[in-house]
Amino acid sequence: MRTEIYFAGGCFWGTEHYFKQLEGVLETQAGYANGDIPSPTYQQVYTDTTGFAECVKVTYNSEIIPLETLCRMYFRSIDPIILNRQGNDCGTRYRTGIYWTKESDKEIVEKIYSEIESLYKTPLAVEKLPLKNFYPAEEYHQEYLVKNPQGYCHLSFETLMMAKSYTSVINELRKYSDHQKKTVLQRFFKTAPGEYGEGDKFLGVTNPNIRKVAKQFSELSWETLEALIESQWHEVRLCSLFIAIIKYKKEPQKGLQFYLSHLKWVNNWDLVDLSAPNLLGQYLIEQKERQILTSLIEVNNLWYKRIAIVATLPLIKKGEFETTLTLAEKLLTTKEDLLQKAAGWMLREIGKKDIDTLLKFLDKNVSRMPGTMLRYSIEKLPESQRQEYLTRKKKR
Repeated sequence: MRTEIYFAGGCFWGTEHYFKQLEGVLETQAGYANGDIPSPTYQQVYTDTTGFAECVKVTYNSEIIPLETLCRMYFRSIDPIILNRQGNDCGTRYRTGIYWTKESDKEIVEKIYSEIESLYKTPLAVEKLPLKNFYPAEEYHQEYLVKNPQGYCHLSFETLMMAKSYTSVINELRKYSDHQKKTVLQRFFKTAPGEYGEGDKFLGVTNPNIRKVAKQFSELSWETLEALIESQWHEVRLCSLFIAIIKYKKEPQKGLQFYLSHLKWVNNWDLVDLSAPNLLGQYLIEQKERQILTSLIEVNNLWYKRIAIVATLPLIKKGEFETTLTLAEKLLTTKEDLLQKAAGWMLREIGKKDIDTLLKFLDKNVSRMPGTMLRYSIEKLPESQRQEYLTRKKKR
């Protein structure tokens, strides 16, 4: 669906160039917004007496890039707590703001605004208002940095490259998109209303191809990965995690920080299972501290709890079982099928390493274990032993 939104982000030369690179943006136009006189000229706006802000009209396809994503990308291009200044440019014409023409956009803008504001200790200095007026800037301002590659830009080279790289990754993933696979994945990962993956969107790309793209873009900046993991597209988020796993080997602290600060986007079981052992789990191997898992298991969030239990897989492989057993006991009362499966899976892995430890846990807890957790944990036991535990469970 073709629609529009207006962003004031300082000098409109850089802001226009930044948004023009994003996947799903159809057109950009530099101009002047929310001022007090009709048809202003650049010379008039430059005096800071007209009330106008340098602004960019962004026309986009909302089925490819939603307003939520555009707003998040906008905040990555500005300093949101500085009033009337971006970079070296000062004055009310360089103020920041988001202006909408549809009332339905207001709720989305407010949501992202609140999200970003929660990250700061001070209120944001970004306007959020309905668009009062907008006048296109003179022709020489349009696509200024395309016409003048060496021209002034208040945005850093890294920020502009982030936008370009962000789109390059998504475009590369789209090359492997399969419409039939997309339909299958949406059903498989339970994206219908009320299901655990409600609202998740898929491009229809298989994991081997996602890994191929991740390897191709393994040198991306952490800032670009932060933008990618916030994508509406499931495969884009997974690709971001795969790249983070590659980069973690060289920059473990940055990798851990990236992961922990973006857990809300690790929001389906495959995203959890393919990342938690390789990022958080790898950190646990290198450190003695385990409190982070206890904290996650206590959060009222399905995916945080699954991350906590699945992250112990590397510990199990190293012969450390205590942490997993403690977390599994905390999940004995869960009704979430995905948590029962995850806990049962980890208990089964313990059994592969040390059958006595698994049997001791089962003997102690079989009467309290949810059915799915029990079935998963005893899957590799001899049939007679499996039936014994299932019978003991029924008797209780």
